[in-house]
Amino acid sequence: MTTPLPTFSTVQAIVLAGGRGTRMKAVEKNKVMYEVGGKPMISYSVSALKELGIERPIVVIGFSKESIQEYLKDTVEYAIQAEAKGTADAVRSAMPQIKPDTQNVFVLYGDHTTFYTAKVLRQLFDHHIASGAGMTLITTHTEPAGYGRVLRDANGAMIGVVEEKVATEEQKKIREINTGNAVYTAEFLKKYLSKIEMNPVSGEYYFTDIIELGFRGHEKIETFVVEDELVAVGINTPDQLQNAEQLMKGVKKG
Repeated sequence: MTTPLPTFSTVQAIVLAGGRGTRMKAVEKNKVMYEVGGKPMISYSVSALKELGIERPIVVIGFSKESIQEYLKDTVEYAIQAEAKGTADAVRSAMPQIKPDTQNVFVLYGDHTTFYTAKVLRQLFDHHIASGAGMTLITTHTEPAGYGRVLRDANGAMIGVVEEKVATEEQKKIREINTGNAVYTAEFLKKYLSKIEMNPVSGEYYFTDIIELGFRGHEKIETFVVEDELVAVGINTPDQLQNAEQLMKGVKKG
């Protein structure tokens, strides 16, 4: 007898959208409000989550929060990151709004999910549940400049993620990258989010540290490989915004 998949009534999502967008030179509006394909980039992840069945995802806001609230209005829940203290701090700001009966939580980056669809998120979720993992990351194979590389053992099992700035020359040749977007059991998220320490150099709390903490805790961490470079498209600069606009035109034509 097969075990039925959990309903999405026990699933929540956190969309990170509080960053200042320094490289985008954002001043009057938050970075995620820049348009791609005629719509603010934040709209794509929120729409995909709603199509999936998560009616009121939690959007973490901070810098120029009014620009996001004026657009999304009351269609989502909001968590306010009072100070820009890093991505882990942003996720923490949303945790009080996670209901006690929540079993699994998507955490998505609002500036790295413009090309995500409900289908991809559903496939990620199904893989996560079937594997029984504490967290499941979306990875893909692409030209890896700037991304964390996925490390695997001789049997193909993921054993870690190394960020580019500290990767060896050999590790930099790895083409499988971590997109940062993932789904977690609520238990895993609560357990390890609280253990993330402040980076002594930047003074920020990095959410990506949760991967290493999970491995240290001997948790099962899975990957869901999506062979589509669009899932790795991040929009942090005007050039990347222009590139995303061109890619979106290709998607719409297709």
